[in-house]
Parts: sequence; structure tokens; C-alpha cells
Amino acid sequence: MNVNFERELARIEKRLVAEDPLLAEKLATFEQITAPRPRAERRHHVFLLAALVFALLALTSALAAGTSTDHPRESQVVTEYPAGAG
Repeated sequence: MNVNFERELARIEKRLVAEDPLLAEKLATFEQITAPRPRAERRHHVFLLAALVFALLALTSALAAGTSTDHPRESQVVTEYPAGAG
């Protein structure tokens, strides 16, 4: 941007803050909401989303494995001894 243009915008901004601070605050909030996010922050969000998907897949697999009817070991049988025998 042109230096003179930037100075003029700065003067307008100062005047706006002095004349209508509520409007200036709303415009500042709007600027924060609409400003593009830095790339690093977007990468962070992508990483968190990938980690969440991986965790959900791992949890789903673990739950599915726990509900199978095939048991790897045979059931244990406890024989009872009659009373007095021993």
C-alpha cells in the first residue's frame, strides 16, 4: 500500500475511535473474525483432526475385538469334591 494511503487510514481510524468508540470496537471484532488464519494454525487444526480420527478408529477396533464370540483360551472347569473327601 501507498504510505500516504496508510497514514490517511490511520487518521480515519483515530477519528472513528474518538467519535464512536462502540462502532470502532465492533469493527475491530469483525476484523479479527474475518482475518485469514496463519498457516501454522491451520496445520495445527489438521493435525488435531487426524489424531482424533486415529483415536476413534483405534477405539472402534478395540471395542469390536472385545465383542467377538471366539475366545482364544478354553474355559476353566472347576471340579467339586464331595463333602468329607479330601
